[in-house]
Amino acid sequence: MGNFRESDEMSEDSMLGKWKSSPPYVKWPAAIIAGWIVLILLIQLMNSMSATLSMPTECDEDSMNCFRLAHDGTSYASGDLVALKFNATLDEAQTVVKNWFDEGFLSSVVSVEGEETIIIHGVDHTEFWFFADDVFISMECNGNQVELTLHSQSRLGKGDLGENLRRMTGFHADMTAVEWSGSACEG
Repeated sequence: MGNFRESDEMSEDSMLGKWKSSPPYVKWPAAIIAGWIVLILLIQLMNSMSATLSMPTECDEDSMNCFRLAHDGTSYASGDLVALKFNATLDEAQTVVKNWFDEGFLSSVVSVEGEETIIIHGVDHTEFWFFADDVFISMECNGNQVELTLHSQSRLGKGDLGENLRRMTGFHADMTAVEWSGSACEG
């Protein structure tokens, strides 16, 4: 078996022989892409070990990777955004929120739970590095309106470079632009 390896290394037709004879302008980009792929795989492995399985009730104090917008006074890092409420049914709101996740390039719905209070758990991945962020949207009837609580936080790291605020500001704008039915919410 050792002879095969030695003869394989000497053959210019072998993969190793072709790699060794390749010019540097081929080797460097290939090495960089291979390194990026290895890093992405490691990030995905770490992402899978640190998922948040249920909607948190608040962001940790001094968190730099969490966003929350709520009617109950637990809003955090939400800028000037006002908590969302609409004249719509719970079914309508659930459909619109699930469609928002489905239309996202790197996002998906993980679970939908509840009847009177519906919680949609989704995951959205950042571009380039594909870090996973857990996104929770809670909706419930209050009076005749649907109230939404938004929570988004990074699974890894201490900061998110403003990604959660950007994402949820976009979500806020998308939900505000929806022409809701005007139906009374009944829970």
